Amino acid sequence: MSARSSLLSLALVGCGHRGPPAPEADPAKVSALAAQLLDHMPVPVAVRECKPAELAAPVTLTFRTLRELGGQTVGKEPEQAEWVNPASLDTPAAHALLDAPDATAKRQAAATLLAAPAWIVYRVDLVNAPMALGIKELKTGTIGTRIIRYDRASTQPACVTVFNFQNSPDKTEWAISVSNKAFIDPAVAKVLRDDLAAQYVKLLPRGPR
Repeated sequence: MSARSSLLSLALVGCGHRGPPAPEADPAKVSALAAQLLDHMPVPVAVRECKPAELAAPVTLTFRTLRELGGQTVGKEPEQAEWVNPASLDTPAAHALLDAPDATAKRQAAATLLAAPAWIVYRVDLVNAPMALGIKELKTGTIGTRIIRYDRASTQPACVTVFNFQNSPDKTEWAISVSNKAFIDPAVAKVLRDDLAAQYVKLLPRGPR
């Protein structure tokens, strides 16, 4: 089961709990909100740096998922690839809204997203990881990202934190040691992509719970 499918299952279980009916909202309002946030995507120097406590928010989304919510086509560039936008960084309700099989689950997911006072978007700006992309340039893969907190009510960015991470040293050393051909083995590239995704999830600053 993929990470995205697991998140959808988790969200649907939450939607199906017994008790008073869960709140519902129009999914189109989420699409409109996501589109507004995409229009207000800041550059790092345009907004103040986030304080540690501001790196926690009720809704967190990868840039890829934000584009999907906003009805925009996901680009083919590495920065928007699925592997470097791990589904586990997304609030489960986002995937319920995108993938749930019935309208009620989608409306409940929309209500969850719209009720949150703040959203955080994880945007990958740079994938400088040649071996992970199948290019034989023997160096450590580096990913550059921005963590952007939005005030949902105003749709304006409140703050931005720049966050960079790399392949783990052991995976890098292993990949270099086995890359003795004219090309990078696709299996080696996948190991490095999986490692970068794991480092992203592990090291990402999220603020106090």
